[in-house]
Amino acid sequence: MLDELPPLAHVDAESVEDAVQWLVEYADRAKILAGGTDLLGLMKDGIDGPGLPMPEVLVNVKTIPGFAEINEGPEGDLRIGAATTLVDIERHPLVRLRFPALAQAAASVATTQIRAMGTIGGNLCQRPWCWYFRHPRFPCLKRGGRQCFAIPGNNRTYFSVLGRGVCVMSHPSDLAPALMALGALIGVAGPNGRREVPIDAFFRGPRSLTETVLGPAEIIVWVDVPAPAPGARSVFVKHRVRNTWDFALSEVAVAVTPEAERWADVRIALGGVAPFPYRAKAAEEVLIGRAPVADLVREAADAAVMRARPLAMNGYKIDLTRVLVARALTAAMS
Repeated sequence: MLDELPPLAHVDAESVEDAVQWLVEYADRAKILAGGTDLLGLMKDGIDGPGLPMPEVLVNVKTIPGFAEINEGPEGDLRIGAATTLVDIERHPLVRLRFPALAQAAASVATTQIRAMGTIGGNLCQRPWCWYFRHPRFPCLKRGGRQCFAIPGNNRTYFSVLGRGVCVMSHPSDLAPALMALGALIGVAGPNGRREVPIDAFFRGPRSLTETVLGPAEIIVWVDVPAPAPGARSVFVKHRVRNTWDFALSEVAVAVTPEAERWADVRIALGGVAPFPYRAKAAEEVLIGRAPVADLVREAADAAVMRARPLAMNGYKIDLTRVLVARALTAAMS
């Protein structure tokens, strides 16, 4: 491990367009810098490969006006700037009051110090926490190599039981499941202008070299969270090895809308168990249009892990996720 940064250049972006232009000019030699809690660690540890060149230019987006703001829209929606810190999301009164799952997810990330630096954009785009990816001697698929070392190796913790493929990493973002349950939209800017991506379509599958649909010179600009329906409730729960700061072994976010003693709408998203934030649609279908009773909660929890296929060492994640789904739904009922 190097534990020190290689030589690099640092530029302060004056606008979104300015940041995009730097990325266009330097291509894969440039990376966006906001909180830097993930990127700088990878650089210090010398993590690179054929598909993961070491950055030579860091483009600081914290200098872009309005890039770290949370604003309420006219219909009660929230627009969260990409450089907004996790601690600001965790503590924002509107987020806590109307989008509690998002506040709970932000509060669950790492330590107070990391939440004070880490941003919503960085949390959505962070790289795998697989220890083979994070070790300079294992040129894995995600770094442009030829194999996933976790499949025959130690795959007990940060690895998938759902949505598995040639790579079995589990997606590390805590905010992603909460935002997926809340139906968020991601604002993206690039050399061809701006576009809006539903969060359900933002993440790639296990065959992709990267985890998101962002192009080489694209960046997240904002995250829009739609206004909740009247009476809507949301909950986020997480289980990890160490309760102080660790990544999820499994986590669940739910958003429900009750109506006339039934659930008119249900969204359930899982984290820590698939190579991407996993929408548990089979579990949602058990509940939508039916009364929120304990028997259906158990049925939905079973449906959430119906397609699970564990690796050699992580079968416990299936029962763990089943329990967390039931716990989150029960909390949303109360």
